[in-house]
Amino acid sequence: MLKSYKSYLLYFLILVYISGSIGFIVNPSFFSPFTPYTLLLTCFVFLIHSPLADKKFLIAFFSIAFLGFIIEVIGVKTGLVFGKYSYGDGLGFKLLNVPLIISINWAMLIFAGIRIVSGIFANKIVSLVVAAILVTIIDLIIEQVAPRLDFWKFEGGLPGLHNYIGWIGVAFFTSYFFYPTIIKGNLSVSLIILILQIIFFTSLFIFI
Repeated sequence: MLKSYKSYLLYFLILVYISGSIGFIVNPSFFSPFTPYTLLLTCFVFLIHSPLADKKFLIAFFSIAFLGFIIEVIGVKTGLVFGKYSYGDGLGFKLLNVPLIISINWAMLIFAGIRIVSGIFANKIVSLVVAAILVTIIDLIIEQVAPRLDFWKFEGGLPGLHNYIGWIGVAFFTSYFFYPTIIKGNLSVSLIILILQIIFFTSLFIFI
């Protein structure tokens, strides 16, 4: 029974992304406030399909989310990590000028990316590097629509190259010690969630 509810939630999430993609194109101002809740739902669906009986999995997930949050706070305050940028109100509640959902979503993307890539490459370092690049490419896609949706904006427009180099480094080093735990995640759900986010933000970039 529990397995059925998990499947229903995954199907519902897919429906949310499809309807959200269409809704943003038709009326972005109406659908934009639902973004943080959609990302929260995405993380919830991801986690309930994860091996939660293994306490190390949850510890690893929220440790990476916490590290990501701290790095974001440093980045916003100093501009040294990713360049000078600031968050808008499009991602919901902020603590120290950083939306809490951004770090949770970042952890989820890292977990999903590493789980997918680890099925292709046996070497840990190669998997971590390729996954970091993959997740950073998704960030690059989101960057194209972030200012229009009031997610965040960089001084002078789009971010510089060191922003993406910074995120590759962050993705690699924050997940390095958790790698054995991360690869225990659900492969099919990880793949579905990455595809959903890529399609969603790519459609926004093209149509809005």
